[in-house]
Amino acid sequence: MDRLEFPKNIFNKKTRDYSFAILFFLVFSMFIVFAIKPSLTTAFSLKKEESDLTQINDLYESKISNITDIQNQLETNRDNLYLLDEAVSKTPQVNKIVEDIVSIANSDNLVIKRAGVDDVNLIKSPKSLNDIVFTLEGQGSFDNLNKFIKDLFMQRRLKTIEEMKISKDNLSTSSANLQIQLKIDGYYL
Repeated sequence: MDRLEFPKNIFNKKTRDYSFAILFFLVFSMFIVFAIKPSLTTAFSLKKEESDLTQINDLYESKISNITDIQNQLETNRDNLYLLDEAVSKTPQVNKIVEDIVSIANSDNLVIKRAGVDDVNLIKSPKSLNDIVFTLEGQGSFDNLNKFIKDLFMQRRLKTIEEMKISKDNLSTSSANLQIQLKIDGYYL
């Protein structure tokens, strides 16, 4: 057998149609794998990226709106910003706090027996409010103490009373002065 012989029915119309169909599906599957699949993958990734960017855009618009609102508030209150600096100073200004407390104690007839300032931390910590603790021991009537507290809170420098102890001598009469111990915090940035 020198020659390779094919059967005669291999080249009939039915075989050619099946061969064409198989070849078409092979070429079509290669086309899908190499041309359409990357395009679909790219389209889906772009759609996801679009939704992510839309969310980021909404977030940025919200932040920009907040910044605009803050700028409007600053513009509205620009003339009153000095009050904020007076309420919470940039430095401890211990002498100013002591002077303020002593002056209102004297004006409200509160006798100061002992006063002191706890340690002041001069190392600034970022984005936090630092405090100065002022302790006061004195005596006075209840009305004088009440007026002292009201006057203390009416001052521009922000102060809070962290602790207050009021006592009366057991041996004293009803008109006797009260023994007062206060721990007052003053704040700075």
